[in-house]
Amino acid sequence: MTSILRGTLAVLALTSAVWLAGPAAAADDGEMCTNESGDAAIAACTRAIDSGRYSGRELAALLSNRCAEWPDKQEYDKAIDDCSQALKLDPTSSGALSNRAQAYFAKRQYDRALEDLNQAIRLSPNDADLFNNRGLAYENKDQHDRAIEDFNQAIRLKPNHAPAFKNRGRAYVFKDQYERAIEDFSQAIRLNPNDAMAFFGRGSSWELKLDLQRALADYKRFAELVPSDPDGPEAIERVRKRLARR
Repeated sequence: MTSILRGTLAVLALTSAVWLAGPAAAADDGEMCTNESGDAAIAACTRAIDSGRYSGRELAALLSNRCAEWPDKQEYDKAIDDCSQALKLDPTSSGALSNRAQAYFAKRQYDRALEDLNQAIRLSPNDADLFNNRGLAYENKDQHDRAIEDFNQAIRLKPNHAPAFKNRGRAYVFKDQYERAIEDFSQAIRLNPNDAMAFFGRGSSWELKLDLQRALADYKRFAELVPSDPDGPEAIERVRKRLARR
């Protein structure tokens, strides 16, 4: 089963929090740190942090913003350092806790990610993304029932939370509950028709149920959405071979 449904699906759903912007008087760098992404954001955040114009919670927000950018560059230790500094300045920043958890998650340090997410949830108990992210951490520890509980709560808080439906669908696959998985993947697709991994997950569920025609259709859609991903052609070829043997 796990060879069919990629374990890396979980990583795609892990999201960053949204942070408050710096004060308007700080102008360009503070605003760019909040509003830009990638190298532009890192550069702007660094200039703003080094400027000496910020302190306390404002400086913490800048550090948290830069922390959120490092994982895309696989600079996980830098992310952890920035968020740790942010939390020294503002221990109540659920955004910094969530961002540091993302870095720990990427380093497969799931217990540390859970510690941060537990604290973030205590601070922001109505944040659906935090429950979704904690569910992912539990899932990667093979605690699928606890993961499902968190995905359920994410959906209760935000009924149109497409990633939570997708992630819960995958958890049901690991529990061999393919009908439930298909229902969740289908809802994720209704909410986000271009979510390639939801099609892949549903295709895997159909394949595990031996409904190969439906599996083939979903794998084809996956391949259309992400033509550079080799998993699509591989899945299509595998299912076609199975159909030919019937």
